[in-house]
Amino acid sequence: QKAEIVMYDRLVSDAVLALVPEGAERIFAGKASRRHYMPQETINDVLVTQARSGRRVVRLKGGDPFIFGRGSEEALHLAEHGIPFEIVPGITASMGCAAYAGIPLTHRGLSKGVHFVTGHMAGDGELDLDWDRLADPDMTLVVYMGLMRIDRICRNLIEAGLPTDTPAAAIQNG
Repeated sequence: QKAEIVMYDRLVSDAVLALVPEGAERIFAGKASRRHYMPQETINDVLVTQARSGRRVVRLKGGDPFIFGRGSEEALHLAEHGIPFEIVPGITASMGCAAYAGIPLTHRGLSKGVHFVTGHMAGDGELDLDWDRLADPDMTLVVYMGLMRIDRICRNLIEAGLPTDTPAAAIQNG
């Protein structure tokens, strides 16, 4: 509510944006697969430039900024330029969406832990993941941004030994 500049992502809801003070400058920095409105390097530089202007800058992200959100890259860039900042954590999409859908990520006797991995690679590169480790039926696997490669992800997991009758869910736009 004290922001003078708000740089926000496409995952920030209209309800949250409605909380931005009237008169605050809004800078859209949204990204979708293969459609980056603003490159990460530009986002980093805009944050530094705007912070140095003396105005209160808020970088608003959907979910947890440190779970595949590039929040750590932005924090490092600010620190390297001597810009003080504060991180306000959010709830990561996997936890929020799974809970909302009634899917526990861990459950006694069924899942001993959770692996979080990205299903997105820059360009058309292959996913460089440890499929043998990820095909553990005693662990929950959460793949962020995996929709475009879901067929390949499933094949790799099955080839690594994950049973074909393993319960699974796919959530898009959670």
